[in-house]
Amino acid sequence: MARATFVKHARNDYPSQGIEKGDAYWWWKFRFGGKHYSKTAPRPSQLTQSEYLSTAYALQEQIEDIKVEDDNLQAVVDDLRSVGDEIRALGTEQEEKIGNMPDSLQESDTAQMLQDRSEACESLADEIETAAGEIEDLIDPDLDVDDPAAADVDQVQSIIDGIGWNFEQ
Repeated sequence: MARATFVKHARNDYPSQGIEKGDAYWWWKFRFGGKHYSKTAPRPSQLTQSEYLSTAYALQEQIEDIKVEDDNLQAVVDDLRSVGDEIRALGTEQEEKIGNMPDSLQESDTAQMLQDRSEACESLADEIETAAGEIEDLIDPDLDVDDPAAADVDQVQSIIDGIGWNFEQ
């Protein structure tokens, strides 16, 4: 993963990134590739060149960005299920990569890593689906689902926060 550096005051203009002289910004660089600039702190999905980790971190960031107090609870459930489906698809993609390997490599360390990733995605998708079901159970059908107070918002947030992310494989 690349290391991000914060600069308090830009010495030069970087018009393609929208950074003017004197602006605060972040930059990071990969071993192979150019320098990247941003006016906001980079997300983990931006700091890796691994397609798998970039996608996985982006999905994690989607769930972290869910605001229970701003959205109705059914929208939270729908967002969780959508991310769960995408994670399951990411796991399937890892399985397909194993299938595309020559037979001589099907028992290699790389194949085992892909299998572990696939299993981790499947497990995480199941956990997210369970969390979505728990939140859906909290929705009281007699109350307005557009009202976050229809269920205990703190309890919903703790369910979301309890999702165990483990992509470091």
